Amino acid sequence: MLSLNSVRLAPGVRSAVAVAVSWVLLPGAEVHAAEVPALPELQTVFVSASRMPQLLKSAPIGASVITSEQIARSGVSDANEAIRRLGGVPGKTDLAGGREYTLDLRGYGDTASANTVVMVDGIRVSENELVTARLSSIPVDEIDRIEIVRGGASVMWGEGATGGVINVIRKRQASAGNRARLEGSVASFRGKEVVASAAHQSGILVVDGAAKSIRSDGYRDRNRFEQDVRGFGLQWTTEAWSQRLRVQQESQFAQLPGTLTFAQWRSNPRQAGKPSDFGGTDETRLSSHTEFRFKAWTAQLDLSSRSRDTDSTYSGATYERSVLSQQATPKLSHEVKWSGLTTNTIVGFDLQRWTLDAHSPGWDDHGWQSNKAFFAHSDWAFDTLTRLAFGWRTERVNKKQRADSTAYDRRDSLKAAELGVSQELAKDWAVYGRWAQSYRLPNFDENGSTPGGQPLRPQRGRDQELGLRWSAGANAFSARYFRQDNVDEIMFVPFTFFNENVDPTRRQGVEVEGRWSMSSALEWRLSWQRLSAKYRSGPNAGREQVLVAPQTATVRLAYRISERQTIDAGIQYLGSMRFGDDVANQCDRKIPESALLDARYAWSDKTWTVAVSGTNLADQDSYNYAYKCATGGLYPEPGRAFKLTLARQF
Repeated sequence: MLSLNSVRLAPGVRSAVAVAVSWVLLPGAEVHAAEVPALPELQTVFVSASRMPQLLKSAPIGASVITSEQIARSGVSDANEAIRRLGGVPGKTDLAGGREYTLDLRGYGDTASANTVVMVDGIRVSENELVTARLSSIPVDEIDRIEIVRGGASVMWGEGATGGVINVIRKRQASAGNRARLEGSVASFRGKEVVASAAHQSGILVVDGAAKSIRSDGYRDRNRFEQDVRGFGLQWTTEAWSQRLRVQQESQFAQLPGTLTFAQWRSNPRQAGKPSDFGGTDETRLSSHTEFRFKAWTAQLDLSSRSRDTDSTYSGATYERSVLSQQATPKLSHEVKWSGLTTNTIVGFDLQRWTLDAHSPGWDDHGWQSNKAFFAHSDWAFDTLTRLAFGWRTERVNKKQRADSTAYDRRDSLKAAELGVSQELAKDWAVYGRWAQSYRLPNFDENGSTPGGQPLRPQRGRDQELGLRWSAGANAFSARYFRQDNVDEIMFVPFTFFNENVDPTRRQGVEVEGRWSMSSALEWRLSWQRLSAKYRSGPNAGREQVLVAPQTATVRLAYRISERQTIDAGIQYLGSMRFGDDVANQCDRKIPESALLDARYAWSDKTWTVAVSGTNLADQDSYNYAYKCATGGLYPEPGRAFKLTLARQF
């Protein structure tokens, strides 16, 4: 689905990173534990996959959590980067030249964004177009944690949650008083970044605000990127009531250097293939969360509104697009404790409206969509250390589109269900099994280019998953096997240049995650995925799906040198995969594998932080998105880059 909506520093700085990383890896490097505060132990972790907190250790889901401590220690710039580097989620290059990499849960390749629901504080920000959800606008200082739930989750989150769910949860002011932070960075490719945030709590009222500004010339020629973000939040909390309001505005401009042929890439990977293309976006988000608690009952209401205007130029033609998305979700949950049993049940409605107005040379496009859904989910915890979770959803969708060559008014009635059970085997061990039924709808861009101009059928999937978990103190390990069968999967077919419902598909594989504290100062983290994504029947039966890496892995090291000095380093591996046009698996050439190294050294006290970080430290020439296996059509990944950061905590 082709769509474009979407520093090199002084040698001394390079040497500082190289020396710091190599020193840590030397066999003789030792630090006495008595001199160094221990890394934080694994805490009791909750996830919100069922729209209410549940203990991750015994939840019958494949989930992982990225904490604010990990984010701060790694020096990542935004939530999107944290999910890729710390969560081990494969990402495809942002075709708009920015930071919104396409995040791929469970091997969906080019349609990964359409098969993953992305939320901020439980409010959906995923788009109903071929556009990646915007996560780079959230300052990392505001993030409390990021939850990554893999596998079909349509019961709670509706259409598009076939591959999984990503939920970014902001921090809450923990104590009365004021806090503020100011951070400035200079980076390779003439990069500059300034981030400021502040919060004040007085009694039941909390006020916070944040601003972020980024400027960069980019790795490639004609690759300038600019982003400005402003946000404001208001919260008040009593014993029974809680109310949160937030408004955020973002402006972004990016030059679009386009694709390169193999010859161009070998000659100079930094050159521009299309030097005159660019795109600009203005987006405003408004959200509200209301909560009332009375004994065992909790009532909640989520409201949100997002408006986005884009203005872009491709090959000399100008395109304009305006989108408005509105959502209301009332929910009611109840917790009750019986003899030997604790139950948590939630019921609610999802009401959504979405409109589109698009204009381009000789083409006007108007779209409307309304969703009305009822969902229910229940979690039962027995004294036998058994947990049972089950849920159901029914949703009615009305989608209309009026364009020069497309006109339809389609109504669909969709259902989702899930059942999971977990059992603690011993003190630190638990096993779980899960079955789920999910779905996704074709978005407006996909329906705008179909055979005969007819809207596509909904995609439907069934998941089966079996997992094993172990956790003891600061150490943890999980492994899971999954299989997902889809019918009417929605894809772009290169040979027809249409989006189509393709033959039945299957994804299956193994995911492993682990955390080991080698000492009070040294911690290792590992994530590894091996999967197969193939057609189950039809002319392409047994063939691999395109733009899906069969193997990915991430290894990270966190080392506390002393009370004030830390190092965080990691390597992310992405296996070779089929080019986007190699549906028949006939090309001898594949997108090559890559292994990108990053590292960060930081010195900090209670007030100041000074850090130097680097990405792609081996300066590997690589690309992870390409469509033409014969001639090229590839988007290069940035080469080696460094960043120097100074931050002040008030």
